[in-house]
Amino acid sequence: MPGGVVKKKDQKSQLSKSMSGNRGVARGEAAKQPANVRFNKDFGQHILKNPLVVAAMVDKAALRPTDVVLEIGPGTGNLTMKLLDKCKQVVACEVDPRLVAELRKRVQPTPYMSKLNIIVGDVIKADLPFFDMCVANIPYQISSPLS
Repeated sequence: MPGGVVKKKDQKSQLSKSMSGNRGVARGEAAKQPANVRFNKDFGQHILKNPLVVAAMVDKAALRPTDVVLEIGPGTGNLTMKLLDKCKQVVACEVDPRLVAELRKRVQPTPYMSKLNIIVGDVIKADLPFFDMCVANIPYQISSPLS
């Protein structure tokens, strides 16, 4: 796979491996993960790192350019950046202020900053604005209260 190109057959096998617990990433597409942030398992923080899984989630969402998307637990923004590329606005709700700072740093130098609305706090307790759909890698600890 020279140059980071993944053939369709290899994509499917990598995607199924990643969904079954393999946390690797495709060559040349390493996820953004700040070295100085330790993830808090008490918040259910399990950062989505595999770009093939991110791409599959965005593709399956069938987003339109007019959509407002709620993302619960954006973490370091791996999914957020792809969502911002496809929709009108992303409302990202993150409970951890450290990750909010990392997300802002990541989006700040891009034209996407105006399309991102960050809510700092617990999504279960938050007063959420209007959104068309939710696309998220749900933190484990809130998956039951959300359903």
